[in-house]
Amino acid sequence: MINPTKADKIISGILESPNESRTIEFKPSVSWPSDINGVQQNNKIQEIIKSILAMSNTRDGGKIILGVEKDSEEKKYLLKGMDENDLKTYDQDLIFEHVRNFGEPEPKFQVLNIKYGDKNFIVFAVQSFIFSPIICKNKRNLNQLENAAIYIRTDKPETKRIAEPSEMREIIDLAIEKELDLFSVRIQRFFRTISSVKVPKSTVTDENRFQEELKDVK
Repeated sequence: MINPTKADKIISGILESPNESRTIEFKPSVSWPSDINGVQQNNKIQEIIKSILAMSNTRDGGKIILGVEKDSEEKKYLLKGMDENDLKTYDQDLIFEHVRNFGEPEPKFQVLNIKYGDKNFIVFAVQSFIFSPIICKNKRNLNQLENAAIYIRTDKPETKRIAEPSEMREIIDLAIEKELDLFSVRIQRFFRTISSVKVPKSTVTDENRFQEELKDVK
């Protein structure tokens, strides 16, 4: 996730020399539907959701930046910015409500409106999964999303469904690593708690105990 106070600087750095990678993806301006039925009819929005799921399954998460188009002839990215009418449709709560329908567990992300130069860009800052990989759930038969699929980002870069044993092994290893990290944190907290507990000192001295034992003998 991006610290809001540092978001402008981070995204500006990406846009200064725009290139896609495993953790960065660009998409052109598009309006966000007002309801879930609109998502069902919009392949471009489904592609964004698929990328959110894939970025969630990446070690460091990732960023999807809207308002950038690719010039296929010159093989470069054009910073067009968001269309003004499209920009007005990006309500974070509404987007959360839509996206949560397609990931199990729910993916974690921010929706940021970043200004670069005289243009605005929408940024989806996606957090890597915490406990287990995000699995796609698609009960609405959307064209671009496959139920029970695990989507990932590759070094090509591209967003794709896991299809190779090596890809499955990579995400399993990442999940195990995260679980071990979490276990380590819990152990450290446990020992910090134990060390902070103060054991009351006994008011009974060795001399007192000796006198009590003498009474028993008598």
